Amino acid sequence: MSATPSPYAAAAERARILAQIARDRFAPPETLRVLGDIARHLDAAADTLAAYKPSTIPGLAGHDVPSEAWEELFIADTLALDHPATRFPTDFTDYVKQPITGRRLPFPDPLNPLADWLAERETALRDRLEQLHADTARADADAAGWLTDVFTALRDWMKLAGEIAEDNRRAYHHR
Repeated sequence: MSATPSPYAAAAERARILAQIARDRFAPPETLRVLGDIARHLDAAADTLAAYKPSTIPGLAGHDVPSEAWEELFIADTLALDHPATRFPTDFTDYVKQPITGRRLPFPDPLNPLADWLAERETALRDRLEQLHADTARADADAAGWLTDVFTALRDWMKLAGEIAEDNRRAYHHR
């Protein structure tokens, strides 16, 4: 039986997986450059997290975070925010931090489509994301498969958001 990895090792693994997901995305050249930058910052965070030795001081143990890793993750989040074509949602690095922070995973805001067929797609994606977020056993046992599925669903969510915004705009202008 293998030992449970430390929260820092688990976070490092997640950062490396997300870096690979960024590298594996298909996109126009400008977006590929940004995805490469995101991947490099995730790799840097992973290296810091993997090497990090948490405090053993009473009161600090389990509550300290490697600021260098957090800075790299902040930059990756900022790049995603500034470049929505990457299809990485805002605060996507919360998936990396979660083993350390224990915080709830981020969930996208409702898209509020006007068309019923788009609302059905939103509901299906919302259900899929909720299912994935609830599958903590898989998140621990198969982080690569789990994160790939989560980020495929989030990519599809962001694509759907664009479709809904366009459909809502058309519906508004046809009134």
